[in-house]
Amino acid sequence: MRHLLAAFVLCLALAGLLNAQQPVPGRLPPGAKLYIAPMEWNLDRFVAAEISSRGLPVQMVADPQQADFVMTSLYQNLGSRMMSGGHYIHVRIVPADGGEPVWRAQVRDFPLVFAQLRPHGRVMAARAIVKRLGNNLSGARR
Repeated sequence: MRHLLAAFVLCLALAGLLNAQQPVPGRLPPGAKLYIAPMEWNLDRFVAAEISSRGLPVQMVADPQQADFVMTSLYQNLGSRMMSGGHYIHVRIVPADGGEPVWRAQVRDFPLVFAQLRPHGRVMAARAIVKRLGNNLSGARR
């Protein structure tokens, strides 16, 4: 029983840590040319489709040589036999010529939260990423 309680506390601490946003200098300027690098879980396709459907003020390009900025991700599959599986995705946008990230976000995708089923999957993760990106772009227009 102690092991289950310890695992639960660890999961809550990890969830709080993953949810924290780190400040990032600079912003992604509206109208920038953005290349979305291939991502695990084929998430790049869903992010590109969501950016198009929301009409964000960025130009998506298919060639990284033409891009001003590149979106990359770090994907981690979470879960075990005792816990329902989930996904952690850390996405960042860096200048194409290198340098410090101008934007980053973390998305946690779990089918169960406190034993309650919730919407999840690639579409939901892409929506969360693009929503945060849209908030960044709307802040840049102010």
